[in-house]
Amino acid sequence: MAEAEIPGDVASGPAAPETPPTPESLHFTVAIIGPRGSGKTTLVRSLCNRTEQLSASFLDSYFRGEDGEHGVQQHSYPPLPNVTLFDCPGYKPGDSASGYIDSIKPDGVHCLVLTFGETVTDADLQLLGATKHLGKPVCVVQTHIDLTLHTEKRQQGKGYWRGQTLTALRGKAQEQLGGLPGSGVFLVSGLEPQNYDFPGMVDYIEKEILQWKRPVPFTTEPHCQELVSVFEVQCDQEGLSEFCSLLSIFLDIPPPVSAVVGVTGSDKEATVTALCEPPLSGLIVKPLPGPGTPPMSVEQYLQNLQSEACDVYLILGSGMDNSSRAILVEALVAAGKHCMLIGGEGDRRHRQDAKGQEEGGKKCHPGADLPGLRVALEKGAPQLVRERLLHAIPAIIVQLVRRERRRLMMAIYEICLDLCARASQGHLQDALATLSSTLSSFRSRYGLDEDSLTLISQVTGCGTEDLRTEIQCPLAQDPSADQLLQLTSQPLSLTELVWSYVPHWGGGEETATRLSPDRTYRLLVEAVWGMAEDAERVLLHGCTNQKVAKERTAFCHWPCV
Repeated sequence: MAEAEIPGDVASGPAAPETPPTPESLHFTVAIIGPRGSGKTTLVRSLCNRTEQLSASFLDSYFRGEDGEHGVQQHSYPPLPNVTLFDCPGYKPGDSASGYIDSIKPDGVHCLVLTFGETVTDADLQLLGATKHLGKPVCVVQTHIDLTLHTEKRQQGKGYWRGQTLTALRGKAQEQLGGLPGSGVFLVSGLEPQNYDFPGMVDYIEKEILQWKRPVPFTTEPHCQELVSVFEVQCDQEGLSEFCSLLSIFLDIPPPVSAVVGVTGSDKEATVTALCEPPLSGLIVKPLPGPGTPPMSVEQYLQNLQSEACDVYLILGSGMDNSSRAILVEALVAAGKHCMLIGGEGDRRHRQDAKGQEEGGKKCHPGADLPGLRVALEKGAPQLVRERLLHAIPAIIVQLVRRERRRLMMAIYEICLDLCARASQGHLQDALATLSSTLSSFRSRYGLDEDSLTLISQVTGCGTEDLRTEIQCPLAQDPSADQLLQLTSQPLSLTELVWSYVPHWGGGEETATRLSPDRTYRLLVEAVWGMAEDAERVLLHGCTNQKVAKERTAFCHWPCV
């Protein structure tokens, strides 16, 4: 007996409401363009969190450049799943800049990332100029900055200042390429994506994609990253409200982070060697260039010293006259830096008198108190780390909040689609309850809910009301279901609006309320980014109170000079 066939529509029961298609307006594209060999593909891989395997074949292709051409390659951008990166073919010498721009079909691109190599060519400027008529945000990126700095160090020799050179390169790039309104200029290395301006470039691109109008704070202080890392695990697990508690602990018992001792002036190699053998515990000693010959001005020398971001500056017979050296030391101390002046005219004469007694060209160590200096530095290391921690609090907060913001942004696209699907299937109240719960979880992660504010208040000594005044994002104020519905509902079309007033022909049926994917997504973006700004203000307000209280009781165990 043949089996009876059951019609599909009967077997499956009542037809489920159709899930609304994913709106095209929530998909964004970023085109990475630029001349061949400018590091576009390496940059794309870094944006996609792909770590390069530095094999011999990779390094050969990296330095030599790829011989073949490739078409437009699409890559999903992990931090924002609804964003696609286009790795476009390279611009070749002799190509028309306008023709190259037209070939990438810019009408379907939301943001352009223009790369160029170690030098800016006329072709780069022409390509940049060709983007002006598009009316789209442009991010200008100089890649290979690690190679550029290596070249500068080789050319400048002993007079090389890394901080000064990086600042000069950034200013030169902005001067050459900063003529495009609404563009940002960044120095990056595809092989070192966490160094230089890479985080700022990422924030700029995401800010332009999401059309966030307010400025995004960014710190370019790489020496803070080691301090940030000691807070990351706990804040990732418990939320940003744990930062103040951890800070209180680390101010009493500094974390195991090395303090940096910079040695500058004449004959610094002998002192660096003496301090590094055997290595100091909890300290990193690095040589800094001297003032040069002829010596640079005290102001320029001071600026270069502070750009190296050391915790202690040891100045050995810097080559300046006594008056300039005294001004330099006083300026460093006034800026809150520890500074020790080692050797002077008397010590220099002593070395000259002993010059004839040196054996086999061996250098005598400047001064006879190097063992005592080692002991003083090692004893003062915890205090140095504590002071650096106090100084870096704003930069640490910015980086931790940025880290949390990017983690939350990874999920909001899927949350948006889920909420709209529930509403379209007749579960509107369930969708609104889920949206309200999601916003509550955002507040908790940022440390903006009542429990978190109470904890921060207890640790820092700030009043809860004072902390609450720093919260300005409306979505952090626990909006009601009706307010959320008003912000996210799909507006009625003109046809639906007309039929709702004609019950006889329209059947008297009320049009079901739906959630707008665009408006829901924008609300979630506003919540994540707006609460991030609030979290920075709340944490900084509380930690400033902690800092003032700690500085009143802080005691330095060794003299500044």
